[in-house]
Amino acid sequence: MENTNTNASRESDFIIDVSDLQEVQINYGSQTFVDNPSNSRSRTETPISRNEWRIGQKYCKKLSLSENQINLLDRLAFNNNVFNEIDFCRVQILKQFLRMLDYFDRDCKPVNRAYATVLDELTEIIIVLEYNYRRESLNYKYTFESIQSEILNHLLKLCENNVREVYAIKRKINADFKYTKPEITDKYNKKIVLKADVFLEINKHQVLDADHRTNIILNETTTNRWKDKYEYIVSDYSSSVSFEREIERLAEVNRKNPSLDTIYYEASKFISTYDKNASLRLYFHYLEIDLNSSKFDRKQLTKSIQKNLFSTSEQFEDFENIVNEFILNKNLKIAFESLNKIYLPKRKKLVIDRSEIDRVQKLDLETSQKLGDLLADENEVPDVQVSDLIPQDDDNIQFNVTKPIEAGVSSKYLHCLNLNDTQQEVLDYFEKNGMNILQSDFEDFMRTKQLFVSATLESINDTLYDVLDDVLIEEDEDYFIINNEYFKKLLNND
Repeated sequence: MENTNTNASRESDFIIDVSDLQEVQINYGSQTFVDNPSNSRSRTETPISRNEWRIGQKYCKKLSLSENQINLLDRLAFNNNVFNEIDFCRVQILKQFLRMLDYFDRDCKPVNRAYATVLDELTEIIIVLEYNYRRESLNYKYTFESIQSEILNHLLKLCENNVREVYAIKRKINADFKYTKPEITDKYNKKIVLKADVFLEINKHQVLDADHRTNIILNETTTNRWKDKYEYIVSDYSSSVSFEREIERLAEVNRKNPSLDTIYYEASKFISTYDKNASLRLYFHYLEIDLNSSKFDRKQLTKSIQKNLFSTSEQFEDFENIVNEFILNKNLKIAFESLNKIYLPKRKKLVIDRSEIDRVQKLDLETSQKLGDLLADENEVPDVQVSDLIPQDDDNIQFNVTKPIEAGVSSKYLHCLNLNDTQQEVLDYFEKNGMNILQSDFEDFMRTKQLFVSATLESINDTLYDVLDDVLIEEDEDYFIINNEYFKKLLNND
């Protein structure tokens, strides 16, 4: 029941007070509180303790609020949640809210009127359509203030969703307006919501980036928030060094995020096509977090990534050994030092085989002995027989050995002719037979010498052709003959 004062000037003609209780003034906020002299004492004594829960009072210094702004914000109330309970986020919401009201007053006011009159008109429409209170009634005044606070709090929700969007928080709070009659929503959306949307879209850049502490809290509660930043880092990739540095920064503000290991794992996969060492380091960061988690998953790198990282089975075996050692000692520094050696050229380890050395030394000794024997044999003059050098079964090959002319031994033929013994012996045989010999006799002679007739005659003629300019031995029917004058030219005249 509503209390009324029968002596008050705002006397209602349709509400009769039958309680006989004294009228209790409804408190609409700080303004009403200040205007009531009876409350001046209590306000002076404990102003902070009585009002510290009010938003305007709480943030008056931090936001350097004017008195009007304090009163305005005191009419607001957050529906507390994880996001707006973060002080940095709450400050950004309130700043956006105050900027939006300035925008309304500056750019959206009707001609020759203040923008506050728009709120008043909407409020009156809502009262008429929803409550039908008389303008002079106390209920009207109370409801008027209440609806205006509802409108302001609805704008505050729009601002919170705007800040959430800037901070990549995909979950939005419910910002439905309380009153749903089309006569109300049409006017409200046209005069308030559409203008608010325009402002928030254009001016969302005025929301400051979340600070380090705020990002840690947001990432802890919104575990997929890192994905937007990660996609930006990937799309902006320029080098493995900057990529690894940005991933470290992303991981730092996600250190309380249960998805931190996934960040390193995905980063390791991405960078594998650009920098093998960086990929392995990021994978070991993933392993470190995975080992310290409640459940050790140990995600394996895919086969395609392994092909990118390891060109030899030896490199992969080294990697597996380092992983196994890291699981035991959990020493990231030692693991990184080992990873740096995977791609270095491998030098073959020298292994001394003592038995092989002994075997080679034995062979060397045997070889030295054989060479010594061969050298000893070379000092002996071999007794070479011409008949030994003539293959018995070959009719086309003949070896002639020319004995060196011994010093002091005179020769019948000129030395410059270089006749061998066989040639000299054949010529002697012709001289003995008067320079004419039956071919049959000559063949018999040559057979006794184990020589071929035609080959021997050709060798003699070829040797002496340059000297005589003619052949020396010719055929004449059944004979072989030598020109006597030619023969004389061959003799040594001494």
